[in-house]
Amino acid sequence: MANSFVEHLGRILAGWMHLTHRYALGLVLLASVVTGALLYYTVNNLGINTDTAEMLSETLPFRRNYKAFKTAFPQYDDALLIVIDAETPELAQDASTALAAQLESRSDLFLLVYLPGGDSFFQKHGLMYLSPAELQDLADNLAQIQPFLGRLTRDQTLRGLFSMLTAGVDAVMEGEDLDLTPVLDRIQLAIEASIEQRQYNLSWQELMLGTHLTPDDRRSFILTKPQLDYSKPFPAEAAMKEARRLAKNLHLTEDNGVRVRLTGDAALEYEELLSVTRGAGIAGILALLTVGIVLFLGLGSPRLVLSTLGTLIMGLIWTASFAAAAVGHLNLISVAFAVLYIGLSVDYAIHFCLRYKELIQEGVPHSTALEQTARDIGSSLVLCSITTAIGFYAFIPTVFEGVAELGLISGTGMFISLIANLTLLPALLSLRPLAPDLLPAKPERNGVAAKLLAMPSQNARFIRIAALAIGLGATLLLPHVTFDNNPMNLRDPDSESVVTFKELLAQSKNSPWTLNVLASSSDDAASFAHSLSELEPVDMSLTLEKFVPTDQEEKLAIIEEIELIVGPEISENSNRPPLKAEEQIGSLRDFSVSLGNYIKANPAASFSKAAIRLQDALNRFLVELSIQDPAMREQTMGKLQTSLLGSLPTRLDALATSLTAEEITIDDLPKDLIDHWVSKDDQYRVAVFPRENLNDNAAMRRFVAAVHKVTPDAIGFPVIYLEAGNAVVKAFKQAFLMAFVAVTLLLLILLRPKSDTLLVLLPLLLAGALTGAASVVVKIPFNFANVIALPLLLGIGVDSGIHMVHRMRAAPPTAGQMLKTSTARAVFYSSLTTICSFGNLAVSPHRGMASMGVLLTIGIGFTLLSTLVVLPALMATGKQS
Repeated sequence: MANSFVEHLGRILAGWMHLTHRYALGLVLLASVVTGALLYYTVNNLGINTDTAEMLSETLPFRRNYKAFKTAFPQYDDALLIVIDAETPELAQDASTALAAQLESRSDLFLLVYLPGGDSFFQKHGLMYLSPAELQDLADNLAQIQPFLGRLTRDQTLRGLFSMLTAGVDAVMEGEDLDLTPVLDRIQLAIEASIEQRQYNLSWQELMLGTHLTPDDRRSFILTKPQLDYSKPFPAEAAMKEARRLAKNLHLTEDNGVRVRLTGDAALEYEELLSVTRGAGIAGILALLTVGIVLFLGLGSPRLVLSTLGTLIMGLIWTASFAAAAVGHLNLISVAFAVLYIGLSVDYAIHFCLRYKELIQEGVPHSTALEQTARDIGSSLVLCSITTAIGFYAFIPTVFEGVAELGLISGTGMFISLIANLTLLPALLSLRPLAPDLLPAKPERNGVAAKLLAMPSQNARFIRIAALAIGLGATLLLPHVTFDNNPMNLRDPDSESVVTFKELLAQSKNSPWTLNVLASSSDDAASFAHSLSELEPVDMSLTLEKFVPTDQEEKLAIIEEIELIVGPEISENSNRPPLKAEEQIGSLRDFSVSLGNYIKANPAASFSKAAIRLQDALNRFLVELSIQDPAMREQTMGKLQTSLLGSLPTRLDALATSLTAEEITIDDLPKDLIDHWVSKDDQYRVAVFPRENLNDNAAMRRFVAAVHKVTPDAIGFPVIYLEAGNAVVKAFKQAFLMAFVAVTLLLLILLRPKSDTLLVLLPLLLAGALTGAASVVVKIPFNFANVIALPLLLGIGVDSGIHMVHRMRAAPPTAGQMLKTSTARAVFYSSLTTICSFGNLAVSPHRGMASMGVLLTIGIGFTLLSTLVVLPALMATGKQS
């Protein structure tokens, strides 16, 4: 550094050490009181914002478009999507209807509850939304089973069911063309489940339709807008807990054939916040423990370790209070500031303590050792705090506000750390100064250790050539560095909301990631929908007009035909008194006999295979019943009736209601539906659904690119994530360039000779290239969380270079002895503590934080290697020249 600057700053810091030593007790007491007050302030004023969209500037075009969409359709902002999967469509429908009614009763927690297709309009007109071919298949199927269905309608008991089946088998034996295999297979499953005491529910909807149902057919949704309480750490927690409580009270559990899961923006952000805070807490505790262990190994004195940890904790609280005052909240990235602070601040303490310890071992008195330490390394600490802060502050002017907040908090934290380590640390050391006789003598390194430490200087030429070759190789991989735009890949993959959301993206007919277009008129909406539907990556596009069925005259004719087929009996309820078990068991025995007769007469028929399986199950079931006491037998038969006929009454009622369908115009559509497609200011929504699975980032890009060719203002999460990724990459490049230029100019101004700037920066550039190449090799793409790695590494890594170069100029060691100095040891232990600190982020369940920990650990490791191996080789060249 420039001699005048170093000497002047050294004198100032030495004088400051004198004051901290003289008023040590008062300073420690004052710091303790202030820290307590700041801790109280922080706890009551520092919140957490989990909205990933808020991490980018509102001036970006896609942010403006999204704000306009949220204003027009606020029900889609912070939505909580309840996904109900059941064994049968009937169970899913009944469960969603019951739960929606309960949720509506809690208007204090749910501002909106919407059950798609669950109102009276769709119950009446549901058949109108089938295609004519599907309707005709339903009519044909009902016509085939109508004689048997009519009998069952009149007697909706096990006796009625098995009497109907007996009649059906007899009809087949008489030559009638009936395919009873599907119903026999399902009744066999019900019987087997009863024997094994498992839950099973027969779907009469599936039997009536005559088709195999998909998982989507057994799924229903409830869209809610929860009341978010931002005064609480987890705004959506109360609503989510209440939804789960209501589902439990309604016995909507997997034991009863129903699974209720929560996803959507509100649930995703809630569970992400849980994983982030849990991960940050675990990482913070582990960081303190591992840093404490490394400190003890490196400093070799409990007093030095305790003083360092005390300084570290107080400085962390001061920094958190600054975050509360300057920003007011932490986001999903800036929440990692605590771990970053621990890993960085401890570096200053290690350099200070090791130089102080070295002087004490040489017999220098305590007060003089403090002052001499300030003269020797104080200027380096000041410069290091500036360069590290620059690495953070470089993000402030970018559009990536999430990292800009982290940059402001952590950059200022470096100056807070500098103040703490030059004030509180010497004061704590002065309360109980080190005595030379309590410290071990300096170890003499001979043999293998000495040769290893001298190797960089003695093999300087080879190391320089190898570093150049490795650096060039790493540079070739840099074009393959990728950025993952999908925030879903950052979240805890095992959380319910993420698992459910990804499942919907992969399997659902209606992907939750749609694009939305706002049109000023119905005609414009229809025009957009038509153009977008022609695109290859688009599965379909919907507008309000799409809810007016086509081919209505043809469909109404088929519905009238179905009504004639099923007759008026379908709407009549069976009010027969309940039957005793023995009365119903007889019908099971008769049916088993009928099956046996058919099997004997037609042993080779395909229908016989299903009949054989069912007869075997029936016979075993009858044996089980024979050994049960009467009460248990009644209970068993009651459960079997519920299993087989539980959904029949509601299915018959639903069919009867759907047969009253009428012609539909757009004016007949229900208001709840219209509100989801036409805003209060008469903007018309066009929803565009992807053809591909948007879990694949490439598919997401194809989808967005195709839609934007037709309408550039289309908005939705796929657009937000892609555009946000582009903005982040641009911000990253801008921040890295700004940090590099600023640090370079600062070093050129303060370092003498000017060539020392290259000595500091070249190892850093090598470490940066190796880190980028490593991200390619180990397949860790950059993302919204770990993108800070390279600019941060520039700020962190330059510190070690400054200390090494400063030591070489201020107190040059003998040839080959550079790595034996306290400065090299401090660099080693500082980097080790930083690695321990960052490495603990890798245990976070939040993949974004975990990837940040892994990438920064790799980067710090390469920085340490470059500083302790490559830099001494470069410095040997400088000495030789």
